[in-house]
Amino acid sequence: MRCPAALLISGLSNAEDKGGKTGLVEYNNAGRVRADGVDAEGRAVWIRRPRQPRLNRMLTSSFTGWKNYMRPLPELLGDAEAMKNFGSTMVVWDFHARKPIPDLSVPGAPLEIRWRCNPRTTTPSPPPRSLEDLAGLAEGRRTFAAEAVGDIGDPKKIPLPVDISLSLDDRTLFVDSFMDGMVRVYDVSSPKKPKLVHEQKIGAQVNMVSQSWTGEHVYFTSSLLAGWDKTGKDDEQFLKAYRWDGKKLSPLFSVDFKKEKLGRPHITRFGQDLFYKSQITTKRGGGTETRVAAAE
Repeated sequence: MRCPAALLISGLSNAEDKGGKTGLVEYNNAGRVRADGVDAEGRAVWIRRPRQPRLNRMLTSSFTGWKNYMRPLPELLGDAEAMKNFGSTMVVWDFHARKPIPDLSVPGAPLEIRWRCNPRTTTPSPPPRSLEDLAGLAEGRRTFAAEAVGDIGDPKKIPLPVDISLSLDDRTLFVDSFMDGMVRVYDVSSPKKPKLVHEQKIGAQVNMVSQSWTGEHVYFTSSLLAGWDKTGKDDEQFLKAYRWDGKKLSPLFSVDFKKEKLGRPHITRFGQDLFYKSQITTKRGGGTETRVAAAE
């Protein structure tokens, strides 16, 4: 993660016992290194945008260590002891001081985090809580708490939520689940009461989901981890694009990565100069407000 005059990198495992205990490493422009420990099985780091410096908060989530994620998924899911080694916390940090504040109990490897984009919003989006549930809202400017807000699919079938994408207006949340190859779309305009508005099968397996800046186009990729992907005919490897009209997803194009001999597509990321050039910052009531006019 880029931050002013520094680069902050989160670890996924460690070289000693290959377990889940890991840490954060910060490199500044002078090349000096600063490390902070993370007690849980750390994975992803997301932070409030600079246009809301008053919050001064960073969240880290937890996953699992090398010994787990290098095992075949069916074998892992059948090992009760190994399943206990998935992380069950998120950590709230004082970002400027790089100091942890409270731990949030979010059982079952919360994995992905998305901060809400609206400058007036002070809550992050509800990330997948576990292999089964849609989870925890961490909310408030100074105090944070986590609570379950709903289920994704049938928990008994272990749909395995793996990725989320929150619309720019903070109202629509796409949630991919790997095992059933489904995307479920939620209206999260009321964050504590998400409403399922659409669900659709993307493939035999699906991993990452990304939206264009306007939210009109949605992209899906198939590979979770090489050792966790399905086998045989269900080992589909693709990039698929859809148009989202607010009610349904309509196919646009698909790239078969196996046919094209391109390997396993894992993640997509979008960057756009016009998006940042179109930001308009105005002063209001002693503070600032940022409005975004995005173009595709």
